[in-house]
Amino acid sequence: MDIQKLTIAFFLAIIPALIWLFIYYKKDKLDPEPKKIILETFIIGIAMSFPFLFLRYVMIYIDLNPLFIGETISMILFAVLEEVAKLSTAIFVVTHHKLEFNQIIDGVIYAVTAALGFAFMENMFYLASLQSFGTNILDFIYIVGFRSLGTMFAHTLFTGLAGLIWAYAYFSKQISPFNKKRLLSFELKDWFNHEILSLHIIRQNILKARPSRRGGHEKKVLVLEGMMLAFFLHIIFNLTTELEIFGKSMTFLLVPMLIGGFLYISYLFTKRMNTKILKVV
Repeated sequence: MDIQKLTIAFFLAIIPALIWLFIYYKKDKLDPEPKKIILETFIIGIAMSFPFLFLRYVMIYIDLNPLFIGETISMILFAVLEEVAKLSTAIFVVTHHKLEFNQIIDGVIYAVTAALGFAFMENMFYLASLQSFGTNILDFIYIVGFRSLGTMFAHTLFTGLAGLIWAYAYFSKQISPFNKKRLLSFELKDWFNHEILSLHIIRQNILKARPSRRGGHEKKVLVLEGMMLAFFLHIIFNLTTELEIFGKSMTFLLVPMLIGGFLYISYLFTKRMNTKILKVV
C-alpha cells in the first residue's frame, strides 16, 4: 500500500478519534482517569482491530456463497464480534488497574477509549483503500465526514452503553447464583426470573442513572444484557447505512439516534454515576 496514502489516511482517522476522546475525557471532571491508562486502552483497542481487518480483507477475495454467508449475515456477525472485542478490551485494562476504576461512569470512559482505538484503525485502512481505488474527491470527503462524525461516534455510543451496564454490575451487589434444581422447569424459571430482573434494572435504574434498590442482581446476566443492547444498536446502525427506500438512502435516520445517544451519555456524567464508589451500590 502507498505510504503517502496511508499517511493521509492516518491523519484523517486519528484526528477525529482524538477529538472524540478529548470530548468524553473532559466530561469526567471529578476524578479523571490517568492518561497513561487511557493511552494503554486506546492502543489495545487498536490491536483488537487487526483480526477483524484481516478477516475483512480475506472475505473480499473469497466467495462466501458456498458457505451461506450473505452480506447481511456477515454484517450482523461483525457487529456482534466487534462489540465483544471492544468491551473485552475495557474489561482487560480494568482488571490490571482496579484502583483507578472507582466510578460507574469509568466504565463508559474505558469502553469509549477502546472503541475509538478500534474505530481509528478500521477507518485508517478503509480510507487508505478508498484512495487506492481512486474515489472521486467529493465522495471521498463525504465518506471521511460520515466515518468521523457518524461511524466513529456510533462506536463510542454502542460500546459506551455496554461499558456503563458492565460498570454498574461491577459495583453492585450480587444475588445468589442460579438455584441448582434437578427439574428443567425450575431451572428455566430461575433463568427467566434473572432475565426479568436484569431488564428491570437496566430500564429503571441504569438508564435513569439511579442505584438499584432491589438487593442486587446476577452480574454476568446483567453484563450479557448490556452487550446484547450494544449488539442490537450496532446491527441497526449497520443495516440502516445499507437501507434504501425508493432508491433513497435512509442514513439520515441515524442522525437523531446519534444525537440522542450523546445527550443521554452526557446526562449520565451529571448524575450520581459520576461520583466515587468505594463500596457496592
